Amino acid sequence: MRGVRSINSRFEKDAAEIIELITHNLRGKYVAPFEEMLRSRNEILKENPPPEIGLLVALKPFVDRECCSVIDKLVSSYSLATMAKVMAEDLIHSQKAFEPRNHGNIKSNEDVMQGLQFSSLSIILPLLILLIFIETH
Repeated sequence: MRGVRSINSRFEKDAAEIIELITHNLRGKYVAPFEEMLRSRNEILKENPPPEIGLLVALKPFVDRECCSVIDKLVSSYSLATMAKVMAEDLIHSQKAFEPRNHGNIKSNEDVMQGLQFSSLSIILPLLILLIFIETH
């Protein structure tokens, strides 16, 4: 009985060590670079915000505190949507770099991107309507 417990204990320790090594390896190869790309893109967006974000921020001096917090939430949501769009574009471009060039079966980058693109107006208009609604009610 004692030998079986000893084997089970060693097996559990080895399994935990293997899982830790796999987790560390996956984090280093996949998660950390993705997180760094997110941080980098986020910094770029903060330094060069889209005009829609500038418009929302410019409204803040003319509204009350409650509305300012709503604007902050709208800016955050719009920033997240913009980040998602940029990341999707990055992923498509990186995917295209690794695909074989079979021109008969692969859509052009323009065709693929057209499916992902959305108008800035399609985001900002509902956000402004929401802002006006909150301000007036």
